[in-house]
Amino acid sequence: MCSYAHVSMCLWLAARHGYLGAQRIDVLLVMLHRLRITNYLLIDQLELELAPGLTIITGETGSGKSILIGALGLAMGERADAGLARDPRQRCVIELEMDGAAPWINGWCLQAGVPVEHPLIIRRQLEPGGRSRAFVNDTPVRLEQLRDLGERLIHVHSQHHTLLLNDPRFQLGLVDQVAGHAKAVTAYRADHRAWRAVEEELARARAEEERARIELDYLAFQLDELDQAQLTDGEQEALEAELDRAEHAGELLTALQRTEQALTGEGGVVPGLSALRQHLAKATRHDAGLAALADRVQAAAIELGDIAGDADRLAATVRLDPAHAARLRERLDLLLRLQVKHRVKGSAELIALREDLRARHGRIGTLGERIGALERQAAGMRQHVHETAQRLSAARRKAMPQLAVEVVAALKKLGMPHARFTFEHHPTEPGPDGMDAVHARFSANKDRAPEPLEKVASGGELGRVMLALLERSAEGLGLGCLVFDEIDTGVSGEVADRVGELMAAMARRRQVIAITHLPQIASKADVHLLVHKDHEAEAVTTHIRPVLADERVEVLARMLSGRKTTKAAVENAKELLKGR
Repeated sequence: MCSYAHVSMCLWLAARHGYLGAQRIDVLLVMLHRLRITNYLLIDQLELELAPGLTIITGETGSGKSILIGALGLAMGERADAGLARDPRQRCVIELEMDGAAPWINGWCLQAGVPVEHPLIIRRQLEPGGRSRAFVNDTPVRLEQLRDLGERLIHVHSQHHTLLLNDPRFQLGLVDQVAGHAKAVTAYRADHRAWRAVEEELARARAEEERARIELDYLAFQLDELDQAQLTDGEQEALEAELDRAEHAGELLTALQRTEQALTGEGGVVPGLSALRQHLAKATRHDAGLAALADRVQAAAIELGDIAGDADRLAATVRLDPAHAARLRERLDLLLRLQVKHRVKGSAELIALREDLRARHGRIGTLGERIGALERQAAGMRQHVHETAQRLSAARRKAMPQLAVEVVAALKKLGMPHARFTFEHHPTEPGPDGMDAVHARFSANKDRAPEPLEKVASGGELGRVMLALLERSAEGLGLGCLVFDEIDTGVSGEVADRVGELMAAMARRRQVIAITHLPQIASKADVHLLVHKDHEAEAVTTHIRPVLADERVEVLARMLSGRKTTKAAVENAKELLKGR
């Protein structure tokens, strides 16, 4: 692939010899200054500097011209298919350098968290593992952000887009672009989305209310049952412990009584210790060291006496009451039944369920108020959307006749002297695009009334209609760069010459890049780039180079006559270049 330095020098030579029209741009717009491609399809490495004015790309069928368009699309956020990398083991990179200044770019960068830098660098990377990454000024951005930015910088038009012209919604979008309604349509769509969101919330609330009516009685029954249970946190654990004591009251009472009797009863431990202490106290008169033993025996007697007292008091609390045990068992059975019924565990979960049921019951009571508030909000938003749609519709109806006149004027310049073009309009209910159904009607013949565009326009006619519309929409959108991928399909001869003249006229106000097979259009180029394949290398590679000075005659002659260049083709090529 040719190097960047070589391509730049070639473009400088073209400008010096009068084949570069950069000075013809009247309005400062953001344009594509440099395109870098690495490891993409048939391209190993390319760094191409692009100029203002009209750049024409030609080459034999299959040489790889549309690869450049595909690379542009990827850099602007299009979906990346598998197998785009020339070497799947290496990273594929497409980078655009945009030159120029526009206030909206600074705003976009600030909103996207991207540093404001000039020139603006857009980069798309396809990693060997299939991952795709996007950057603006070396800052990662989401693919939808890249797509939004790309659509506002470069308009790429292919034959596929020409077929879209048959879509009434696409026609309506073109009307808005040409008439400068883009901001109004964007604002309307935001209002419409907000209104529809409230309508959907209202529908959900009404459905909830309907379901609530059905379950209200059952909900009230469940809540009443749980309220009557008088649930308290930690009750189940306390019940289980108390029931266990009640069911084993006899065993507990016997153990406590025997403890008290063994310690303080006749022949018990405490009286024996008292007698022992008295013996030790007498002995201390003969040996003072025994006093400590006597004190310890006294302490043990006191502690054991306390234990006996506690056993007696606990024995007094033990209830030998089968009825009390039955009541405890009944209460615990109720809690367990409620847990099984509601599929929860423990009294804490039962209490949480009760409060949830209470909240749901309360919401049902307030659903009517909520629905009323939503209805009022939706009604206000509906009225606003209708009023906005009506204003937008009025602006569209006002713009369409003038747009039709301008399209007809452009079509006459494009070799269709009897062309007629109108917009058929029908009001609709307000939708995402407004309340207008627009259908373009066209006739190329003076003896036929305009009919729906998709029924009467040939491929070549569709291309010219689209070109006429794009000329106007480029002005409305403030686009600095237009790219056409064989939009001239289906035209030839004088018509092709006129298509080229229109492109050249558009290029006086912005950058136009066009792929074409037609020498009439190629002759209008400020810069002519030739694409060809290198079949001699081990791996087939696409190359691109500028066509300079006298070589343009030869290249145009080949386009006119094929591989074998004739003298007539050379003379014809010279005449085409004279007509620039």
